[in-house]
Amino acid sequence: MRCPNCKANKRQVKNGLNPSGSQKYRCQNCRTVYTPEPNPNGYPKETKLLAIRMYVEGNSYGAIARILKVNTQSVANWVRQHTANLPSAPVPAKVRKAELDELYTFVGQKKTKSTF
Repeated sequence: MRCPNCKANKRQVKNGLNPSGSQKYRCQNCRTVYTPEPNPNGYPKETKLLAIRMYVEGNSYGAIARILKVNTQSVANWVRQHTANLPSAPVPAKVRKAELDELYTFVGQKKTKSTF
């Protein structure tokens, strides 16, 4: 091991693990703590994209989490981050035709009237 700060080869001792599981070292000369080969945190990009594709196909967050063996909140975060990067849907300037037939007949046939 070589210290990235003082470039010393000797007096390098193990100093625990990172949250990702990679080994940390400490230089006893300059007291710098470093990780020569850090492991990446989180899930691979392929897993995230697969989760997004599954959500678009109609699977629920819970089903995706069970299939991919990840946390449900992680799936929800990935979908939210992906949708935040999408362009907004185009909104027509003027509405030409609106069909309310089913809604009108349903509301019209109710026994109690709405207070709105």
